[in-house]
Amino acid sequence: MTVTLDSLDDFSLANVRRVAWQGEPVAFGPEVLALMQRRRAEFLDFIAASPATPVYGVTSGFGDRAAVMLSEEERQRQSTMPPLLQGAGVGPALPQRVVRAMILGRLINFVSGYAAVSLETAQGVAAMLDGRPLPKVRIAGQDSPGELLALFNLFHASMGAESQLRDQNALRNGAACAPGLTADLALRTRRRAGLAIRVFALSIDAANMGLDPYDPALKPLLNDPCEEAVIDRLALLLSGIETEGRRQHQAPISWRILTRVLGQMLRVVGEVEAAAEALLTTVNDNPVFLGPDEAPPIGRCVTTGGFHVPRAYHAMNWQAQVWADLAPIAARQVEQMHHQAVTGLPERLWRGEIRYSTWFLAMAANDIAARAQAAAQPALIPQYGGNDGQTDSVMPLFKAFENEGRAAENFDLLLALLAATASQALAVAARDPAPSLRALLRDVREIFPVVESARDLGGDVESLAAAFAAWITEEPSAFDLE
Repeated sequence: MTVTLDSLDDFSLANVRRVAWQGEPVAFGPEVLALMQRRRAEFLDFIAASPATPVYGVTSGFGDRAAVMLSEEERQRQSTMPPLLQGAGVGPALPQRVVRAMILGRLINFVSGYAAVSLETAQGVAAMLDGRPLPKVRIAGQDSPGELLALFNLFHASMGAESQLRDQNALRNGAACAPGLTADLALRTRRRAGLAIRVFALSIDAANMGLDPYDPALKPLLNDPCEEAVIDRLALLLSGIETEGRRQHQAPISWRILTRVLGQMLRVVGEVEAAAEALLTTVNDNPVFLGPDEAPPIGRCVTTGGFHVPRAYHAMNWQAQVWADLAPIAARQVEQMHHQAVTGLPERLWRGEIRYSTWFLAMAANDIAARAQAAAQPALIPQYGGNDGQTDSVMPLFKAFENEGRAAENFDLLLALLAATASQALAVAARDPAPSLRALLRDVREIFPVVESARDLGGDVESLAAAFAAWITEEPSAFDLE
């Protein structure tokens, strides 16, 4: 299948999944092709009619030469000069799905018509999504004024002798990475949130917790649709739960507050999705060309700051902080589940016979929770500036994306630890969980079998966390909740 781009409305989360995650190519619809051709012609007419008007990167120079007006010969030479760099990033490479999302994000300005890019360049960028090998984009060292370093990295092959007037600036300015990264984040977080609710429900069941804090009768008291949604989801997952012998007195706080903290998780997931949906339809170029219909009689170019996208990196900051906030909750439950006073499970089997126990996983959980919180420090505009008279602020986009990824990775480890501990508790108690949780328990035990003798528990936890992460990004995985 091919995703056809007929308007900005086609830049949706559903289409990001198709193009970036599932590898479908893209094509421009006939109306978009006509729009891009018309706006390109109008732009060239505007430049011809007003050669003394400063237009950044077209009639003027780039960067610290923004105030330098160029002759016609200098404009042509600037438009075809080789790219200044191919890549400046270091560290791990971003997954190909993320690179595809950023390339799709570059087409937003083109489809809008406001970039006034040549049709050849627009089609060349779209063709990058046809399944060919893509540039390697390393995550560290990419933050710059706007997305300059990353965009050079992505589109250096399209810059040079074949470039036309304005094209290089349309490739390396504005924001392509912010909508792509935020969309990838939104797709991941919705699935990770669903997994988290399932694992915490398994923990409630395995630890013999009472169900009062999740009672649907509390919904009118909460005045919070996200917390109400958590109660509804837990009620479904815990339907048919075995109630005989279940703890009647008040549960430890880490279980009692699940409605509130998971409700906040859903609230932030919703904010991230809203940010992604907005950014996918936002024109962010610099400069933008307003055609004669908007700025008669010949149109005009407007310098903008659209390349700086705080909504993107703050959405990443918030999401990282949610995982970091939930991390010690999971760690406390791993620890508390090993205490007979909490679960009522036989102490001899649960902690006394160490070789059959998951007790030592509680120690690992505390360390991993600390790592999740260390990773979730917010990425903000750094105090240092640029290296010339106009590039004096840097956007912390890739740092925020990296921080969220590290916090999420550690949270996945904690979900794996919690799921493994809950599985062991159910095995010690010799009972099954609620019917809706049995598929989850089955898949957990495929990767982390019930502990019956000494083995590398840490390695099994890592395998389970990796399976969780693969499921979240819809990659082939031994773990499958569907």
